[in-house]
This record gives sequence, structure tokens and C-alpha cells, in this order.
Amino acid sequence: MAARSLLGASDCLDLHPADAAWFGARDGTPVTVESRHRQARLVAGVGTELVPGQVFCAFHFPAGGVNSLTSEHADTVTSCPEYKVTAARLRPTVADD
Repeated sequence: MAARSLLGASDCLDLHPADAAWFGARDGTPVTVESRHRQARLVAGVGTELVPGQVFCAFHFPAGGVNSLTSEHADTVTSCPEYKVTAARLRPTVADD
């Protein structure tokens, strides 16, 4: 947890330890999440709250760009955005990202 605070205000990408090991990520390290829409740089939060194969991120800090990973579609009556679920690819962030 301490490593996350050193990186500044950022959304955290929660993922299972098995997925973290597969993608070469560790708790508190920067990761890049890519969808067919865009990419976002986040901080890995490794824990057993999720099942392998799923990741979760709250949409708190606009600078992280997490909302850009999903579509722009919204309900035509209420204007509520569609649920924020999308396929994504994960990789460790490298210096030139």
C-alpha cells in the first residue's frame, strides 16, 4: 500500500495475484490497461478480492483516463452511461509509455 501513495493520486487497478504474476505486475507498480477504445495508466493493487481473469477499477481520478476505456453510449431517456464493463488487456508500464 505504501508504494501507491508514492506514485501520487491515481486510480488503482485491482487484480488477482495469479493475474498479476502472469502479466508481470506487483502491488503498487504502474500498469497500462488497454481496451479497443483507449489506454490508461494505473497502479496495480494485488489482492484476492477478485477472481482470476477479472480486474476492477473505481473511476475516481479523471487524470487516470479510466472512463476513456469504455464506450460513450448512454441511455437515451435518462442519459445515464452504460455499465462500465469492457474487455481489456494489461501490461506493465514502461518508461516510454
